[in-house]
Amino acid sequence: MREAPDICLVELSRDAGGFVRRECPRCQRDFKTRPCAHDGNILQRRLASLFPFENAHESFDEVPDAWCLYCGHRAAGDEWLTPAQQAHVESVARAWANHVRYEQLAHVSRTLADNPRPTFVSFRPPALPGPMAPDVDDLRVLPLVCCGEEVKAHWDWDGPFFCPRCGTRHGGLSGRQQIHLEFIEE
Repeated sequence: MREAPDICLVELSRDAGGFVRRECPRCQRDFKTRPCAHDGNILQRRLASLFPFENAHESFDEVPDAWCLYCGHRAAGDEWLTPAQQAHVESVARAWANHVRYEQLAHVSRTLADNPRPTFVSFRPPALPGPMAPDVDDLRVLPLVCCGEEVKAHWDWDGPFFCPRCGTRHGGLSGRQQIHLEFIEE
């Protein structure tokens, strides 16, 4: 059984291209973006909201809003986790809470000389969950000229799409078309 480490790495799974899956809270369609600097704050906010021993107002910085690639819905940055990502973060929070609770109760056993008649016995909690499995590579890459980034969208989406970072609306594509941008130095 693995003991609780001092530091636990929690990160969103990536596909072979390094993209992270996101899900719109309104239309429930998924798309992928590159990891951003705010992903750590997003996970920290979610963990703090689930971890009962934390002062949530002290544990995180604000994260910027994001936009849905398909419907353009704008929401807070921490609302874009997929159900699988949410379940993983919840399992990590529960496991950490159990380890903290165990350490608090085990303190009595370690200081038995101070309290020779404990009224409970603490049991070691289960091991912390491992990392998420790598994500599958099932979407097509679309370049976004507005922010100079790439996103991944469903192959059959041919409607207009929005930049997840700035919300800029881009025209639609045919599902069979490929985008090829070539920048020419002047």
